[in-house]
Amino acid sequence: NSSLTSVDLRSNGIGDEGMKAFSEALNSNSSLTSVNLFRNRIGDKGMKAFSEALKSNSSLTSVDLRSNGIGDEGMKAFSEALESNSSLTS
Repeated sequence: NSSLTSVDLRSNGIGDEGMKAFSEALNSNSSLTSVNLFRNRIGDKGMKAFSEALKSNSSLTSVDLRSNGIGDEGMKAFSEALESNSSLTS
């Protein structure tokens, strides 16, 4: 979808597998600017997949990852992705 700019997936319990699928879709999307992933049981595996997608995504400006199960490994991957992502601002 080239016109979708915002997705609210809060409290859907997508978990790591759902996050992996979402991340794959994000790789081919250039219109999405905002994603709410609040309280979705996302752990390190899901965060690693999302972080890989962020490295090449240039449209996403806002992501809400509050209240997930992201640990040290997931946050390390996210931090590394932020080094190469210039569009994410919040």
